[in-house]
Amino acid sequence: MEPEEAIHIEATLLPAYVSRTLSKEEQQQMEEHLKTCPICPRELQEIIAMQAILKTAVHQRPGPSPDAFSKVMSRIHQDIQHTPRERHPQTTPSLWERIEQTFRSLFEVRWAPALASFLIVGQAVLLLSVLGGPETMKNGPIRERGIPQGTPVIPIFHIQVEFVGTAQEGRLRGLVQELGGTIIDGPTPEGLYTLRFEQRDSRSPASILTTLQTQPDLIKSAKSLQP
Repeated sequence: MEPEEAIHIEATLLPAYVSRTLSKEEQQQMEEHLKTCPICPRELQEIIAMQAILKTAVHQRPGPSPDAFSKVMSRIHQDIQHTPRERHPQTTPSLWERIEQTFRSLFEVRWAPALASFLIVGQAVLLLSVLGGPETMKNGPIRERGIPQGTPVIPIFHIQVEFVGTAQEGRLRGLVQELGGTIIDGPTPEGLYTLRFEQRDSRSPASILTTLQTQPDLIKSAKSLQP
């Protein structure tokens, strides 16, 4: 699987992003992420399409005939009227009220919203199970979600760069991907971009920074950002 096709942790937050149950800060972070990620926009469209299908199925589901409930309740009325019973002071709902409430619940379509929620949550769990390991974002609130307890967190570091204006975009992205990085922010008004890297044995901050600084035809400047 190519690096740009890899599933990452932000994809598991897309259902909550669509339903707008994230905090305001998390919602804004996801909006910024969607501007640069080539994968999450496709996942987002699939979730929106699934919700549309569920809503259509709920509205098209045929319900009971209009007089079905009234016929059932009429029959129950008749049975109760012909059944002798002692009268006692009642502090709880009467038998008739309990029966009526029970039958009313049978004629209400309550399963559809629950099914929709179950499918959305199920998709998020499935995405998380495919990841095979945690990934983190720049800010804490989203980073803390979806990381299994006891799983070591891979250190993350960021480097701010200014690309050469005449450099081809394809070469720039190829260099960043070759180093295992991702563009997560930019450009700023000054033309600066922020790159995100995972710190592994062969990807120390110093080695990545040195590699970027030795590409004068692509990189105008590069500096490490403090966490």
